[in-house]
Amino acid sequence: MGVVPAGAELSRATVVALLGEVLGNDPDLHEGVGAGEYAEIDWKTERISTQWLVHPGAVGVTELVVSVWDRHPLRPVAEYRSDVGRVADVLQRLARATGGRFVVEEADATTMPLPRILDLVAADDGDRTPAGVVLDPVFEPDDAFLRRYLAAGDSRLAWLREQGAPGPFDDSRDSLAPLWGWAIRRLRPRTADAPREKVMNEQGATYQRPVGAVLPMWYGRKAALALDFWSDDALAVLDAVAFYAAECVRHAVPELSWQAGREDEWGNMHEGLPVLAGHGRSIQPIAGLTPVARSVYRMLVPHPADPRPAPAPEDLRDWYDAVVADHRGPSLAATIPAILAPIPLRDNGSQASTHPLCALECDRQTHVGQDGDDR
Repeated sequence: MGVVPAGAELSRATVVALLGEVLGNDPDLHEGVGAGEYAEIDWKTERISTQWLVHPGAVGVTELVVSVWDRHPLRPVAEYRSDVGRVADVLQRLARATGGRFVVEEADATTMPLPRILDLVAADDGDRTPAGVVLDPVFEPDDAFLRRYLAAGDSRLAWLREQGAPGPFDDSRDSLAPLWGWAIRRLRPRTADAPREKVMNEQGATYQRPVGAVLPMWYGRKAALALDFWSDDALAVLDAVAFYAAECVRHAVPELSWQAGREDEWGNMHEGLPVLAGHGRSIQPIAGLTPVARSVYRMLVPHPADPRPAPAPEDLRDWYDAVVADHRGPSLAATIPAILAPIPLRDNGSQASTHPLCALECDRQTHVGQDGDDR
């Protein structure tokens, strides 16, 4: 959707004044657009994310384009319509005030009633679950999920002790190599023919879920962490070891604390997940352990397109050393998180899951004006 001139360019002052009702005191709007500069402005609510592109002209604005994404496309549509309505209302008033045209879905909506506009971009069409997909509608707020994840910490360590994992669990660097040596012997892949179902979570992201499996609480909260290629026992091992390794890092870097992941310059790769944050890039335990576990997977399921060195007990200690060094280092703003290795490929070469860095791409978002467009 957007506003274009019907004759003379849109008044800069009017654009700034009306858009300010939604975008507030954004400096790119008031200083950039007001000075005749091109601007890309992001604005979001709990339900929608938007991007506003303002194209300058000789004396005014030649085009304003707004893209809108539904952040939770499987929730009831009323909240989405309400938030999109705020955007549509200000754009329609801008078109009328400047003598321009408000365009939605290639239709002139300058004089169109707001409910009809909303029907064009957010029809109340009931069930939005695609055929053949199981809906997992349970959504737990980020902070509540973080509290539940941390509350299970002691039970994870107790489980490791019950399973015969070597201690002591004293959050020390030296404890990590013996623990990972034990984990290497326990990690096993899920068989390729094990039954799986395609699931869509309430954010609209789809992933594979083993049928009848006992899965850790974080499985499927992000599609990137739906590690269906590991067995139930392997997932339990990764869950417990990743939490313990993260605790070791937290004790080594006191500036880090457990937080609910927020959207940042890396997109939403960690948004809604438990992370260590507060000093450099955030660390997500399961995503952080992915490149370490990948060597184990490739030892068990070799693939010529993804050769890996043989796993060693010291791998987890080396990961710890790298993460601690990064978060104690002087150039924290430029630190790259140690999670950039891709998740293993299945034997047929298809990706078993999406790389954590691409979580923004694997979470399906609906682009206003392009039904079914995956962004």
